[in-house]
Amino acid sequence: MLKRLFLILIICFSLIFLVYSRITPVTKLWRGYTVLYTSSTVSENTVLSVLSKCGISGVITLSEQDKTIPKTMSPARFAAENKNYMDYPEEIKKYFFDESQKFQVYYVPDGYRSELSDALETFLRLGSCGVDETVSYPIFVPVICALFFLCLLVSAENRLAFVLFAIFPLVFCVCAPGSINGVATCLLLYGCFLLQKLYSKQNAIFPGFHNVFLLLSFFSPILISFSVSLKNAGLCAATVAGTIASACMILHFKGKSSVRLPRNFRVGSSTFSPISIISAPYTSIVTQEVADCLFLCAGAILLQIVLALFPQQRISSSSGVTGLSLPSPSVSRNADFLPDLNDYLNWSWNLLTFQYRPLWLSEKDLDSANGFKEGDVIEVPFFKIEGTKVVQEEGKRFVYGEQFLNEMLQSIENAGQKRIELLLAEQGNNAKFAYAINSGGVDANAQPSLVILLCTVCIPLGMALYYIYRRRKQYANSI
Repeated sequence: MLKRLFLILIICFSLIFLVYSRITPVTKLWRGYTVLYTSSTVSENTVLSVLSKCGISGVITLSEQDKTIPKTMSPARFAAENKNYMDYPEEIKKYFFDESQKFQVYYVPDGYRSELSDALETFLRLGSCGVDETVSYPIFVPVICALFFLCLLVSAENRLAFVLFAIFPLVFCVCAPGSINGVATCLLLYGCFLLQKLYSKQNAIFPGFHNVFLLLSFFSPILISFSVSLKNAGLCAATVAGTIASACMILHFKGKSSVRLPRNFRVGSSTFSPISIISAPYTSIVTQEVADCLFLCAGAILLQIVLALFPQQRISSSSGVTGLSLPSPSVSRNADFLPDLNDYLNWSWNLLTFQYRPLWLSEKDLDSANGFKEGDVIEVPFFKIEGTKVVQEEGKRFVYGEQFLNEMLQSIENAGQKRIELLLAEQGNNAKFAYAINSGGVDANAQPSLVILLCTVCIPLGMALYYIYRRRKQYANSI
């Protein structure tokens, strides 16, 4: 009785957790930030006041970009005809306007979705506005999983049992759509397909889960989901727990009922009910037909990965604005790029090392730092008077490259400044940026890299190869 109650509690808790913790798929321009744009006629002070009243802080704005590196000595600006010169402080202002200059852009840190919705209601009364978030439900994920489920259902020996086992994976696919969760669902459905082979067998629960195919089908999805987020892994773990608990109940009580003889049983009577005399430990659940379904599983996973590569509409509007071109990460090679972290590195390097560099360097080298490469060092010795002697002491040391860039970014963060470089660094040191309307976007639920997705195809293929190897070994031993 206690075991039954415990299993029921697990099933109920897992189902409630799945439904109430479901993930809303959102596509955005920037990782870690949501873009808010308002009419350029609305002053920045008004926007910040509204955001502050709604409880939003840490917004990256245009006015914050004036807080640059404090310097009393800096290189003179060269003539406008010098093509190598970039006025970095002026160029980064492009990040705070759309390409038409009709809207001003603000970057709001993640975690303020409900507060931002309240703020948009106020901004709508002031003029056109919107955010870059687009709720884009990837319908192809549950569709492919449903088709895979139907294919397995046709091949299942105990179809009712398979349907009951597959309830939790299908609910998980609907409540947490996404490429990686679609992969996890396919593996879980295959595990349920294996479980239905044990239906009506005696002692089917624990011996069944000693099978390596079942273990991989049920527990590898949790590890895969962990590559997205801890919450995603928790949803997958709840799915596995609910599936196993429901399977335990069904297999346990079906196994008990199958050994009971009918009340009006009589020898020689036509009311005789045949039962399986082979218990689960001696039942082979992985047959040639079951192994063939592994290739179907791999195909379903690969199809989801391919469809996930197609770009989705990214920029949404709360006031009917369409075709808006906003600053965003870009993968195009022909784009007119905006300043990136490499430009920030050169600009800050010029600003801080100008007075310590040889005066005979050309204007090109002074301006663009082209005379330096990764790892180059500028050392500035300091001297002090000790008694009647002048003694050299440790001075400043500048190392050009990633180390210098990281030091500058850390100084911005330590100073509490809300500069655009923190946003750029969040996208990766090698990222490029440009104005764009549609170029794929990033998933707000932090979808895993393509490499991880492709590696998941190896799970069903690896199980299929293991089955083929084991069959050949058994055949070789029988000769």
